[in-house]
Amino acid sequence: MKMKNITKILSLTMLTLVFASCVKDDDFENHKYGVIGTDAYKVIDIPSANTTLTTTGTYPLAVSPATTPATFLPATTPVVVTVPVHLSANDPAKEDLGVTLSIDQADTKIAAYNATLAAASRYVRMPTDKITLSDGGVAKIAAGSRDGSIKLTFVPSTLTAGRYIIPVSIASVDKSGYTISGNQGYRLVLAIIR
Repeated sequence: MKMKNITKILSLTMLTLVFASCVKDDDFENHKYGVIGTDAYKVIDIPSANTTLTTTGTYPLAVSPATTPATFLPATTPVVVTVPVHLSANDPAKEDLGVTLSIDQADTKIAAYNATLAAASRYVRMPTDKITLSDGGVAKIAAGSRDGSIKLTFVPSTLTAGRYIIPVSIASVDKSGYTISGNQGYRLVLAIIR
């Protein structure tokens, strides 16, 4: 008999919890209480599926035109990587935004990334003087849009053979009220020069 009563009480308790969790609350849905001001969160990030912006690119240090005997020429064709920026918010930008990106001078992100790799597979920082950022590093997000980008360029023939990493971070936003993402505000561009 006691077991039946316990079963009934537990069943009623579970039923009450199920119905209580299904209540439609218009005031909550309209942000009168609960999670308030979600439209206030305007976060700028560099979209990507992981911390590396691109999969590792392999670029020749020299190219061989179709000649006999083969003659090698420096690989002077610039490598161009598009670095996107994105506004994560309920609405597109209400104003033109200038998002400044820069080459991160701190080595903490490089060290953290290299710690995940075998010693022979680790990367070294690409010298900053070998890298060019288009538009002074300022990506424009136009009013009514969410996205912008800059181009990062380097020339393989200006480097020695090796595995290079370029840490790119969002440095600033030219308007107030926008937050730079803490975990999506940087990316690592990887390049192998052979």
